[in-house]
Amino acid sequence: MSTGFEFTLIPLDCPTCGAGIHARGEDLVYYCTACRNGYLLDPADWSLRLIETAFVAAAHIQAEEYRPFWLLPARISISQRQASGGGFTGILQSFFGADRAFDEGGEGVFAVPAFQAPLVSVTRLVRSYTEGLPGLKEKLGERLLGGCYGKQDAEKLAHYVLIATEVDKPDKLLDLKYDIDFGEPRLLGVPFYSEAGTTKDAIFNIEV
Repeated sequence: MSTGFEFTLIPLDCPTCGAGIHARGEDLVYYCTACRNGYLLDPADWSLRLIETAFVAAAHIQAEEYRPFWLLPARISISQRQASGGGFTGILQSFFGADRAFDEGGEGVFAVPAFQAPLVSVTRLVRSYTEGLPGLKEKLGERLLGGCYGKQDAEKLAHYVLIATEVDKPDKLLDLKYDIDFGEPRLLGVPFYSEAGTTKDAIFNIEV
């Protein structure tokens, strides 16, 4: 009896080299360790779309695994920001610099986890890696775990963390009106390690 549902089996073979790709059931982001290419599952036609991938170097610690982050180039346009005292720091400062006016617009790159983690950890990771991204060094490809969040999920999280960090500032935020134009995404492999039964990233030691 037909239930009205249709299922499609998708072979997870690397479109570039043909090697099998390791994945979990919820993954939308994949990485081929044979040819070191990253891919995003496109739900429009269920094909694997090539995504540029880089890795963070962490020479001071032995990474146990590399987890995927979305790198989202973005331009922020602020039409209005009212607060009771104080300037801006954090994510907005990383986009606008120390002296740039809001009405000029600011450009930068959001770094957003493509894997599940508690929201408080995600917020800390986005802020730390977005603000620290210019200073991170890249290295050759490693084995990268899959990710369950796609580009649209990452964009929503970028909006959330921007608002959350603005609200969390010492000055009282009264009003904020802004737009974000996102560019083509990339993937970033970030090293993680285990310590005392917890998993932390190897750069900022944020527990996930």
